Amino acid sequence: MSEILAPLGGIDDLHAALNSGADAVYLGMSDFSARKNAENFSIEDLKTACGECHRRGVKVYAALNTLIYDSEIERFTECVKSAAACGVDGLIIQDLGAADIVRRVCPELPRHASTQMTLNSVSGIKAAQQLGFTRAVIGRELSREQIREIAENAGIELEVFVHGALCVCISGQCYMSSVFGGRSGSRGCSRELCAQPCRLDFTCGDRHNVISLKDSSLVKHLGELDSIGIASMKIEGRMKRPEYIACAVDACRKSLDGEDYDYDRLAGIFSRGGLTDGYYDGSMRDMQGIRSREDVENSAKALNGIKALYKAEYPRIQADIHVELHSGKPAFASGTAEGCAAAVQGEVPQPAKNAPLTPESVCERMSKLGGTQFRPGEVTAEVDEGLNLPASALNALRRSLTEHLDEAVLRRNTPEYRTFPLSPPGSPAHEKSGFQWRCEVYSADQLRQAMELPFELIYAPIRLLDGNISGKERIVIIPPFVLQDCEPQLRKRLRELRAMGFEKAMAHTLGHAQILSEEGFLIHGGHRMNIINSYSAEVCGRLGFQDITLSFEGTAAQLAEIRSPLPRGVIAYGRLPLMIMRRCPVSGGAPCGRVHPFDDSGTPCGEHICDRRGNPLPVLCGGNSVEILNPDMLIMSDRMNALEPFDFAVLKFTTEQEIKHVLDMYLSNRKPSGSLTRGLYFRGAE
Repeated sequence: MSEILAPLGGIDDLHAALNSGADAVYLGMSDFSARKNAENFSIEDLKTACGECHRRGVKVYAALNTLIYDSEIERFTECVKSAAACGVDGLIIQDLGAADIVRRVCPELPRHASTQMTLNSVSGIKAAQQLGFTRAVIGRELSREQIREIAENAGIELEVFVHGALCVCISGQCYMSSVFGGRSGSRGCSRELCAQPCRLDFTCGDRHNVISLKDSSLVKHLGELDSIGIASMKIEGRMKRPEYIACAVDACRKSLDGEDYDYDRLAGIFSRGGLTDGYYDGSMRDMQGIRSREDVENSAKALNGIKALYKAEYPRIQADIHVELHSGKPAFASGTAEGCAAAVQGEVPQPAKNAPLTPESVCERMSKLGGTQFRPGEVTAEVDEGLNLPASALNALRRSLTEHLDEAVLRRNTPEYRTFPLSPPGSPAHEKSGFQWRCEVYSADQLRQAMELPFELIYAPIRLLDGNISGKERIVIIPPFVLQDCEPQLRKRLRELRAMGFEKAMAHTLGHAQILSEEGFLIHGGHRMNIINSYSAEVCGRLGFQDITLSFEGTAAQLAEIRSPLPRGVIAYGRLPLMIMRRCPVSGGAPCGRVHPFDDSGTPCGEHICDRRGNPLPVLCGGNSVEILNPDMLIMSDRMNALEPFDFAVLKFTTEQEIKHVLDMYLSNRKPSGSLTRGLYFRGAE
């Protein structure tokens, strides 16, 4: 049966999760956690949590799921070693470089691919498996059918979010917090919730809060998810109070066990205008929601009585017990639990003066395991006739046995790992030989213009390409971002383009990289791979990439420090992406379909949403996904010194009608008039 995986924001949440029936918990450490505004766990707290969980047969997963800079690698390495010493059962990781560091430092420690790695396809899961991950947390935006298809073809365990906050953005692809406020959701350093920017009142026409979603709840679907092989049912909520955790775990526990649960209490404890399973059922309608005063009042009412859910110990482990009371010999008790065995001795029984003990009375006494994690299984007794043992002595025998079983279960469930010094990246660093200008286009007209300009390479959506295009050696194909609903069509189209003479393609996810490798393309790593340290650059080299475009969530100086075996590039111009989503904020549901993922038959809608000040944020359609763009242009034409350490710069065109003047501006180092942004290249992101 699938495990119920509960969140822990701090040590106070521990017994709320354990006593409500969680099979596993996940938590953040004081550093490198994507919920740094949670209380999180010191090393001592982590030791305590691992001990309390392991003696109950409960797994502990530590989330080190942030992007890390080169300057943090030493500290991250020590954090990994500390987690290993505490005996965690796995690490949740999003950074390819961080995963590689764990592999080098503690190869026996299981690695779970965070949902922040944007794993939303069969190919993505296959790629994660080949990188050594033992579990993948798949995207929250997937439908029932898509989850089923992934589960049927996955070679590693899958984890699915089944209850909690729902970000409108595809996991790992939200840059709104960093671009707007310098606090990256992928870095976990925000003093507010990572979802906070999308909870603001963005409007589209007369519709409000168009990118704020209700909380997700798949609790009623747990039986179905279990039947298709999902290993772990994950509850979001490391920022929530213990009562929320207990309520969610209790509902999941009962649903998975086929029992009735209190849906009203679950919705009442926290919601944003109700709960939704819109992604799961594929409708994507009626998903918008904000936290109202009524929701707050309902939460206060729902708190009443919830502490009773986790007041008592949850008897999760069956213990088989055998007792022997023989004349002239110490009382003897043995037990087995979870494959562990223990045996203890007690007082010598004495001749009975009144009613002697019977096997039945001894079994009854030894079955009273309340207050422990054990529940009685088979309880047997051998009792010589005419003997007695005080109740206090039998109770002491039982307590001694459960304590020894407790220690045996703890020892069995506490993993031990070997650790090693961190070895440096093995590949030689790429030697810079010059500087190239590249561009990315969105429309057919931009592609036509770019082909007439001296760009080394042109990144173009697959829908714009056909055999009539000349200069195919300069074209880098951009596949649709979301793969799970179009992977067969993508492979078919890639083979057609390969036969036409196209050789290069862009990977923005591990799923892209897997498909492109299998189809024989030269792979260029896109900025959405979130490459931000030397070890992640090394991994891209091992994956066969030709070059990498680095994440824009670092300063220019931080990015220049990255030691890479591959040529390194940066985004130097354009509207920075803020979010990429499965649900369109303009249509209020699935993308409108006016742009097709594989041909240029449609016409982009040209819509936008507005922030609270009325600034328009363009919405760019990708066919099966949509992207929200920054209203201001990133421009670095007068700051070319910051670009000099890199091998190439990418000019990213989206809404522009004419592009030649942009390249001219950069070639002449001119600064334009009007509003602009330098992105994060000088101010950085926490």
